[in-house]
Amino acid sequence: MTATEQIIPVTGEDSGIIIKNFPRPSAEVIDRLSKLPIANISDAMNKHGVMHYEIRPIFPGTHFCGPALTCGSLDLTVKIFALSLIKPGDVFIQASGGIHEYACFGELGSNGVKSRGGVGAIVDGAVRDVLGIKEVGLPVFARSVTPRNYHYPFGQPFGSVNRPVIVAGVLVNPGDVIVASDEGVVVVPLSMAEKVATAAEKIQAEEEQRRAGIRSGKIPYDKIEEQLRAAGYSIR
Repeated sequence: MTATEQIIPVTGEDSGIIIKNFPRPSAEVIDRLSKLPIANISDAMNKHGVMHYEIRPIFPGTHFCGPALTCGSLDLTVKIFALSLIKPGDVFIQASGGIHEYACFGELGSNGVKSRGGVGAIVDGAVRDVLGIKEVGLPVFARSVTPRNYHYPFGQPFGSVNRPVIVAGVLVNPGDVIVASDEGVVVVPLSMAEKVATAAEKIQAEEEQRRAGIRSGKIPYDKIEEQLRAAGYSIR
């Protein structure tokens, strides 16, 4: 048995746990959330669920929405198995601890997601093979880009798939709805997805009315001035 073939025991509360099947939101809820601005979705959740601003698309003009499939390991073998579990419409979530210096996802991983019907990937760390990812056509979000990756095997004793993970400061459970665009990424808990969609649609409708008022010049600035004076402002 070679060094790379040695069996390394897993450690940790969630380590060594791989869940192959998990609940996903309905296609109807995914469709509703996909049509809403991320800002409205965040508003509907009292500003919660937004990933750290460093999580950015590696190419602009990106938008996708789908259920999360979570990978809580940097180990290549674990990641490959996680990719095999992707179903059409899924978003691959790589929990990498926010490491900027070592890439843990690239063109091969993008091919793995795309070939299984996945719609995007979120990496809480660095990626590489940017031109290859662009050729694959998979939308990918990450903290940074670097050609240097890990020396594998790496991290196998701490692996898990489709268990809760923290990604860019947000708890992500498998099946949670991931909505990503050039603005960033928001996570909608599966249990709240339909309620959040309804609330965000209401916010969007209200903003449409306000937008129409602004464009038509019908904003009641005189009433706003009265409110400010009543609040104690000295307007001269």
